[in-house]
Amino acid sequence: MFPQQKQYDVVIVGGGLAGLVAAVTAREQKLTTLVLEKGRTMGGDGNYVEGAMGVDSYLQKQANIQIDPTELLRDELAYSHYEASAPHLRQFIKASGQIIDWLHSLGVAFSQVGPQGKSWPTIHTFAGGGHAAVTKLYQVARAAGAEFVTSMSAQKLLLTDGHIAGVVIKNEATGQTRDLHTAHVILATGGYVDNPELIKQRTPFSRRLLSVSDGKSTGDGMQLAWGVGAQHYQMGAIQYGGGAIYDRVQPPYVHMASQVAAAATQEAILWVNERGERFTNEDVNDNMCHAGSAILTQSRVFSILDQAAVDHLTNVGLYKEVGNSPVSPEKFDHLQTELDQTLASHAKYLVQADSLDELAQKLTLDQLPQTVARYNELTAAGTDRDFGKQAAYLTPVTTGPFYAVELGVGMACALGGLRVDETNAVLNDYGYPVPGLYAAGNDAAGMLVGDTYAVTLPGSTAGYAAFSGRNAVLSLSRENLATAVD
Repeated sequence: MFPQQKQYDVVIVGGGLAGLVAAVTAREQKLTTLVLEKGRTMGGDGNYVEGAMGVDSYLQKQANIQIDPTELLRDELAYSHYEASAPHLRQFIKASGQIIDWLHSLGVAFSQVGPQGKSWPTIHTFAGGGHAAVTKLYQVARAAGAEFVTSMSAQKLLLTDGHIAGVVIKNEATGQTRDLHTAHVILATGGYVDNPELIKQRTPFSRRLLSVSDGKSTGDGMQLAWGVGAQHYQMGAIQYGGGAIYDRVQPPYVHMASQVAAAATQEAILWVNERGERFTNEDVNDNMCHAGSAILTQSRVFSILDQAAVDHLTNVGLYKEVGNSPVSPEKFDHLQTELDQTLASHAKYLVQADSLDELAQKLTLDQLPQTVARYNELTAAGTDRDFGKQAAYLTPVTTGPFYAVELGVGMACALGGLRVDETNAVLNDYGYPVPGLYAAGNDAAGMLVGDTYAVTLPGSTAGYAAFSGRNAVLSLSRENLATAVD
């Protein structure tokens, strides 16, 4: 069904977290508001986020968590190699706590605040997960009078004298199109993680990149903006979820709760490449994006486990706390069962052998026996002189049978593609706004990062989605007021 009207104060393209926040804010500003969602359901990848970043929120004040915003800014700029926009990141940090408080005032519930692994204590965990948060925002926006249409995509932005004048929309069920009139469009389409051609520009090993997105983040927003002269900008940052089972048959989400996957990636006893050579310190997986980058330096990667490790993880407990996985029990009590079932199914990503020589032969990992011998030597010495793995995580590989799990890299999102200013207005190649066009969420989040997602600032994707969606509307609303005064 097409929208009820032909003209709106603001049209929001995308019904994820950023788009929903923009819709609520637009109705607070008394703007006639339409949200276009090309899928059949709302929330996008916001349904799967854990929480939102904030500094100086009500929860942090209750917990007496104090963060120096200038120190945080300096740390994140260094992490990005100063590719992040300092003014933009500074503004986000400054407003982030207020955004958390505002969401809380709307009825979005948070269960706790703190760090994730070795990070700043900034993630405000959504009670009930991201789905509960986006459901509440959708309810608030609809009750306030925002209009939503599903299975409706934006095909083209329309300009009059260089200013946004409308958008061509398409009914995905019937193929029919229609022109809508609006002076303001906010692009909130979720980035480009589900667009293989755009991902291929980022890495030569894109075949081993596995999207765990909702499938709708195909770069629509950036391509709409590029069509009206927006700058191609900062497409280097993909949020890697560390290693993931490289299954050529089943989609990656099938393995998200797998104890085999968690053992092979999070415990990371020994990783080898296509020649059977060790190539990194496996505790790199403490930073999931660094782990993803390390895996992609090799043509193929296998995680090696022995039976002693499987027995320990199954019956005793974990070697290290699981930090970047949906699976976080005290021990992997189903690990042996999962391994047996997977082997019985003849899945290509898992290979078992009674000896290291046999495992090497099955997978053509010529150097595997020598690699394991060297690794066990380092483990016995208690010092990884080769790559610097923490001594506490040095676990020998000695007892057959032996297992090899092939790894790819999971991708939660891809950030950027558009350059925006501190109002979230989209900029052209000369650094000036395309009048009336704004971007929020992952479409604009390249402003915050370098070539690696900011794992050190947990909750930043969701936090920025909320901040930028609200910031865009407040900015265009001020523009409207200024125009009225003039």
